[in-house]
Amino acid sequence: MALSQIDRIEVLRGPASAVYGSDAMGGVIQIFTRRGEAGFAPFVKLGMGSFNQKQLAAGFSGAQGAWDYALAAGRDDSDGFNTRPDLVHTPDHEASSRQNASVRFGYQLSTAHRFELTALNNQLDSQYVPWGGGVNIQVKDTLGAVSLRWRAQWNAAYSTHLSLSKSRIAKKDNAPNDFKTQLQTVLFENNLRLGAGTFTAVLEQRHDDFAAQATTWDPAFGGARSQNALALGYGANYGKHAVQVNVRHDEDSLFMSKQTGAVSYAYTFAPNWRANVSTGSGFRAPTLEQVYGRYGDRNLMPESNRSHELGVSYVAPARTFKAMLYRNDIDNLISSSQTLSTCKAGFFCYYNVGQASIQGLTLSTTQRIGAYDMRAALDWIDPVNSISGKTLSLRARKTLTLGVDRSVANWRLGGELQALGERFDNAANTVVLPGYALLNLNASTQLAKDWQLALRIDNLSDTQYQPVGQFANAGRSLFASLKWQPK
Repeated sequence: MALSQIDRIEVLRGPASAVYGSDAMGGVIQIFTRRGEAGFAPFVKLGMGSFNQKQLAAGFSGAQGAWDYALAAGRDDSDGFNTRPDLVHTPDHEASSRQNASVRFGYQLSTAHRFELTALNNQLDSQYVPWGGGVNIQVKDTLGAVSLRWRAQWNAAYSTHLSLSKSRIAKKDNAPNDFKTQLQTVLFENNLRLGAGTFTAVLEQRHDDFAAQATTWDPAFGGARSQNALALGYGANYGKHAVQVNVRHDEDSLFMSKQTGAVSYAYTFAPNWRANVSTGSGFRAPTLEQVYGRYGDRNLMPESNRSHELGVSYVAPARTFKAMLYRNDIDNLISSSQTLSTCKAGFFCYYNVGQASIQGLTLSTTQRIGAYDMRAALDWIDPVNSISGKTLSLRARKTLTLGVDRSVANWRLGGELQALGERFDNAANTVVLPGYALLNLNASTQLAKDWQLALRIDNLSDTQYQPVGQFANAGRSLFASLKWQPK
């Protein structure tokens, strides 16, 4: 999806399976696309940068009468960089090419009824280094999705939302590997406002299937499953008090049933100050590939968790502050190993970690001083395998982000420092990945009424680090873009 089509991104922290079902154990990121507005609004964006990166995006949106629309398409090509300098491979860089297209149509049948059709297609052609080196593997990933929605406001108190959607993910390379996953979803949401509160009831039905073609090494395999769910919720604001309660029951054809719930309470105890406490449970079902694939296990259990949070926040026009203390206990954490003696394939498999615990503290603040807008966030976490006592792999105990922006003449200038502590690259905690810090700079200006120039430098100091063991980073990179959009 082209970034220009995104209206806003919302992040919901904490366990959300009681609302969204599987895969919402730690939170949900929701992306909302732009809705066409009255008139006709085209745009064209060109960009270029390091590694011979070339970017082109174009589209238009608008509305006329009861209809509104938004269409966009784009392409992004890059020669890439050497992701595995420890191995001899050809070529010595991993190039990529990404194409995307999206469309959204809306029809306002009346003041109470609205229909929406959205569709998108993304294709990524890329390369990766095979195990042991050699000639790079060429891979093609394709994502297609379409959905139809009907929103109805039957009266001042009662509204419904019916959604039908279908998505398809395909991956094919010349190794050869050929995977396809399809998901169909029907969702019917009901909202009833009574006094200060709103009751919600959601019925959801999902069906997904997975298929992999036979390769030189692996036989063909596949599988399917269906899920049916009922979710109930109640949220209300009573003056300084706010409460939210959610429960959900999921029936899974592979894993029987799963019940999840969440309760949260917030209290505004002083002007601009608010305290909140929440507790909830969640789960994540393993993918069909993790169950039916050559490296899968039909006895693999869903992850489940219990999460508790306690926080306080201050929000004012010139400054904000948030502190969040949390603990997340996870049962049957799904992990993978190349050395586990019980791997049926002999060298790799998925397995359940009996118990894990992640507890931590997050502090964040924003501050406006004169022409400067500053922000900072600090995370301390203690991620532990509760059975072995070892630290969970690839999780830094400390993460720091500092940022500042300001306007100078017709320019908007900004910088951000991202620092990450050391992590372990294996479950035994014997391989350490050093911590690192990155400095990124950005600038933008309005060249003319309809023209905007944006510049970005990532990793200004050209810091060398390993995001994951044996894999290299891109180093310093530059990118510049020019956008035309009539005002």
